[in-house]
Amino acid sequence: MSAASFDDLGTGHDDGSPAYRDEDFPGCVSFHLSASEIDHYEGRLEFWDGATETAWKIPETPIQHEGPSRALTQLATRIEMLRGSRIACYGSSDLVYLDASGRKRWLMQADELLYLYPDRVRLEGPAIYVDADPLPDVVLEVDHATDVRRRKLGIYKESGFPEVWVLVPWESSVRAPGLTIHARCGAEYREETASRAFPGWRTEEIHLALTEERWSEKARRAVERTAGAMGAREGTGPEDDPLMRSYLRRVRAEARAVGLESARSEHDHREAVAQGVLALLEVRGIEVSSDFSLNRELAGGLTTDFLVAAALACTDQADFLRRIEERRDMHTGLPSPADPEH
Repeated sequence: MSAASFDDLGTGHDDGSPAYRDEDFPGCVSFHLSASEIDHYEGRLEFWDGATETAWKIPETPIQHEGPSRALTQLATRIEMLRGSRIACYGSSDLVYLDASGRKRWLMQADELLYLYPDRVRLEGPAIYVDADPLPDVVLEVDHATDVRRRKLGIYKESGFPEVWVLVPWESSVRAPGLTIHARCGAEYREETASRAFPGWRTEEIHLALTEERWSEKARRAVERTAGAMGAREGTGPEDDPLMRSYLRRVRAEARAVGLESARSEHDHREAVAQGVLALLEVRGIEVSSDFSLNRELAGGLTTDFLVAAALACTDQADFLRRIEERRDMHTGLPSPADPEH
């Protein structure tokens, strides 16, 4: 469904009369929910119309619907650690539009809301008020049994949300699986092949990361590439994240301590550094071969800080070794692994 198809999907008629129907929220059931009850309702809602006090909800929320939103929060945590700045996830918080008198005109919930720069945002109320509060940078809608294109996407567009991800997770879903990114272009949405909020993160990579039972190497590389691009754009990195900074300091301190407590030989110090770097690769999920080692020829002359930085930036074992070789080649007099004299 193209952006032009949403022109007739406003939030009501010109005269202000209600225009929400059951057909607008496929996969949902409608029921009466009064304005006095809406603030105390604890269940999940797809949408609530204040004019008719009608609510729509998914009859049963299966795990297939919840899994991707939980995966996105986990991915956001990984990205913020590598980017070096916080990302706030607000789950299915209420999105509310107030009329001129301050009463709720409508309320809806997404599957996940992301603010990429939460330190710049102040949200103080019990909900996100779309006519007053800063809007989320990314909204995730999971269409396992629903179809937000019928109405909700038009409401997001008219409300000015900058980027909406519509995920159809699996073959068992209502439509063919895939992820569509609707990014704001003027007053319309345009389908994009990659996220603007997460630069370079492509639709097929996001779909893979949100639906895999265990993250594949392809998905992990895409996340690390995206986090690196965001950090480069903002001038931040893993050292700016408190948890990563603490961990890196501990790795360096343990490596140095082991080296000092040993016979103070060059070999023992290198072994201590190597063990710390290998531990860091393991934490990142980088698989290394059983015969992998940072021997004298490979690590000689390279600082602990450089090896740690290479372990943080690499995508796999081969990339780690390539970074080491490039640095070694920059120095004169450092031995080469291919040199038979060493």
